[in-house]
Amino acid sequence: MAKRRIKDDSGKQGALVKSKEPVNYDEKPPVFSLEKLQSGKYCISGLGQSHKAMFADAIFRRKGLTWSQIKKCDRHGLGTEKITKSSIKAPIPRFITEDVNDFLVFRYNGMNPMVGYRQRDVFFVLWFDHDFTLYNH
Repeated sequence: MAKRRIKDDSGKQGALVKSKEPVNYDEKPPVFSLEKLQSGKYCISGLGQSHKAMFADAIFRRKGLTWSQIKKCDRHGLGTEKITKSSIKAPIPRFITEDVNDFLVFRYNGMNPMVGYRQRDVFFVLWFDHDFTLYNH
């Protein structure tokens, strides 16, 4: 739960109070993270300058949208689509647990997908499918 410091009844700063309502992450804009990006063929280091620029533009175009709004967008536009974990041709990272069946796909450069997963409001990019070989399209 979210916590914040406020003044207590005595006027002292620093009392710790728990939020009563849980955070609805669908009403937050996505945060894009490259923290879990896999090295190798589908890494950002394998992208040309134009693909890197389009990735930055793709993040910028989505910064004003909430996850709820993104879910309503076209999958080949600003929206997402799910693909099964079993359709990925690259090695699945060890930190992806057995209960994860699907990955999310965002388009970053025309039809070029970036594939990853969502945790709360963060989208962790795992792969950039710049040559359309990561999974069957």
